[in-house]
Amino acid sequence: LQYTDLELAINTIVTQFHAASANEASALTVNEFQGMLSKELPSVVDQEGLNKILSEMDVAEGQEVTFENFWNLVNSYATSQFGLLQKDKSVKCNCLL
Repeated sequence: LQYTDLELAINTIVTQFHAASANEASALTVNEFQGMLSKELPSVVDQEGLNKILSEMDVAEGQEVTFENFWNLVNSYATSQFGLLQKDKSVKCNCLL
């Protein structure tokens, strides 16, 4: 069975979220989430502070980060990337977030 690039991308997002959990829980602690961001999305952490990112995902202090919270972050950055490339019609999208 050969998977498409999109199927592989979705699988990677889900797999990386689960891999970040020390005990294979359905949500990440803030420390686990920060570790995943530092490893997998370092440019995101460089651009914004962790507290700002958590706030944008509606994660209150002391709460864990659910996959839905994380997906909102992915959606936000993918939408931003799409908007940037939409403005410049001469660019062929080979984006890396």
